[in-house]
Amino acid sequence: MNQSLGQGILIVAWSVIAVACANKGFPEGGPKDELPPVVIAERPASFSTRFNEKRVNIYFNEFVQLREITTKFIMSPPAKKNARVNLRGKYILVEFQDSLRSETTYSLDFGNAIVDNNESNPLGFYRYVFSTGSVIDTMELSGQVIDARTRLPLLGLNVMLYGNHADSAALQELPDYVARTDSSGMFRVTNIRERPYRVVVIEDLNRDNMFTREAEKVGFLDSLVTPVVWHETRTDTIRPDTMRLLVKRSGKRGIAVDTLSKDTIVEREYVMFGPSNLQLVLFEEEKTQLYLTGEARPERERLEFTFSIPRENRLKVILSDGEELPDEWYLVERSAGHDTLSLWIRDSLIYKRDSLQAELSYLYTDSLQQVVTRRDTTLLVFTEKKQEGPKRRSRRGEEELPAVPAMKMLDVKLLSGSPHDLHRPVVLDFDKPIVVDDLEKLVLQEQVDSTWREVNYRWSQDSLKIRRFRVEYAWKPGVNYLLTADSATIHSIYGLHNRKLEVKFTTKTLDAYGKIIVNATGVTCPVLFQLCQGDKEVKVIEERGTGQDGRVTFDYLKEGVYTLRAVIDRNGNGKWDTGDFLRRLQPEEIKYFPEEYNVKQNFDIEQDVAVDREYQREDPAKKKREESKTSKAK
Repeated sequence: MNQSLGQGILIVAWSVIAVACANKGFPEGGPKDELPPVVIAERPASFSTRFNEKRVNIYFNEFVQLREITTKFIMSPPAKKNARVNLRGKYILVEFQDSLRSETTYSLDFGNAIVDNNESNPLGFYRYVFSTGSVIDTMELSGQVIDARTRLPLLGLNVMLYGNHADSAALQELPDYVARTDSSGMFRVTNIRERPYRVVVIEDLNRDNMFTREAEKVGFLDSLVTPVVWHETRTDTIRPDTMRLLVKRSGKRGIAVDTLSKDTIVEREYVMFGPSNLQLVLFEEEKTQLYLTGEARPERERLEFTFSIPRENRLKVILSDGEELPDEWYLVERSAGHDTLSLWIRDSLIYKRDSLQAELSYLYTDSLQQVVTRRDTTLLVFTEKKQEGPKRRSRRGEEELPAVPAMKMLDVKLLSGSPHDLHRPVVLDFDKPIVVDDLEKLVLQEQVDSTWREVNYRWSQDSLKIRRFRVEYAWKPGVNYLLTADSATIHSIYGLHNRKLEVKFTTKTLDAYGKIIVNATGVTCPVLFQLCQGDKEVKVIEERGTGQDGRVTFDYLKEGVYTLRAVIDRNGNGKWDTGDFLRRLQPEEIKYFPEEYNVKQNFDIEQDVAVDREYQREDPAKKKREESKTSKAK
């Protein structure tokens, strides 16, 4: 019996071994590493005093990596030469390239740049602190940075504190402390002394911890800020503090067990630092450096000059070959901001030349920041592009001859759609300047029943783009119109004629539009209400201004989703104005209202809006991601 049992056990053992050998495979790995690296030593130790070392070593329990360390690491107070951060496998070496300030508390903030080598688990927001004096400063300030135009939080900006309260300090010296904003625009300046500070935020593109005017964006607080500390008591609960079981009969034979627990309410005392709700608005100053940036001759008849900023530049061009010219030998066409000027040459004896030697006179900002007149000479050359046209065969078919070139005509573009909006003019764009009086030869007809009737209209020339003209009429809803001009009735100043123009279009009906009525309250100064579309790039569709409480109506709206914002136009000049750092002028406030308006045809929306309330704009991209997750979950 025992022998049979032993043989059976032996057979089973051999079977197990055989199955194991027959099923060869890869051994299963261990569980996925989800633990972040751990700091096991710091030499010298963090929060050391009387620090006089040239380097710091930080040791970890595993191999680590540094991600985006150049943008995430920040040393406060900053030095002229940034500290060097080197990775050494399981430890990080920080070497100081500049001397440290005496009696000063320093913080080395790594952000979330430290991750483990295998799964990239982040250590978290690690900070190393030391003092060159006998005391570790413990005060803090925190807040958020938002963009002046979008009102959205900004990442990677330097928030700087200055004990020197002069306005020029941010342009000439390093700050006393610095911190960097995270993805929510939040910043926290730690381990600072208790004293008043001027608070400034800059874009710091050149990473010198100083503000460079007209090259970097900036923001500032209007008043000085002094850090404070206070104690606050909060009520917490301990769950569960006590627990007991209650056993009772249930029916004839059953037993029921209930768990009875009790939470204890305790009061805890916390140390609070602040202010913690500072808000800085980043803006781009209006550029003041005026200078000529480019000159070209893109067409034989056209000279083009571009300037650094949109500002009156008083450009004059004189040909320097000694020939006497008429006073107005060119027509001037300007861009909206006057930063680009096109000069259309009138005289054929001039534009037929391939090269023009010219003397320029224009306004220029000199090294003393004074706007003065500058004179310069330039050579403007036009090179005719060789165009190989189609070939035509000779009668014998043995050789190919150049095709007869097509006659050049005056081109015109119609910048209007069909159906046409009732409240907009028909816009004509010509490719060359035209003889303006020729526009009188345009004929506008309106269809009444089945017949066409000529109607009187008004036309106007754009004050800047001289080749653009508007045909204006009190359009009737749902009516057909015909705009015509016979061929060769409109001429360019270069003798080119138009092709026959015949544009037929229908106007929209009144029920094709929606309407938004805004009931505005809290208006204490001029306000520009702007109806917008788009998320990241906001496009202003319509604008209405008001200086008092009451109705603001946006009519003739196409179907679509709109948002509303308000520009607090402090100076009443009818546009948004940016800030000025040295003049301590904040940018005009833009308020984004949270509602979205889904406009339908023949539908009115009425909305109450309080301009004097504070509004925090929700990130449209974040909102879309959350909505997408919600819809997928359903």
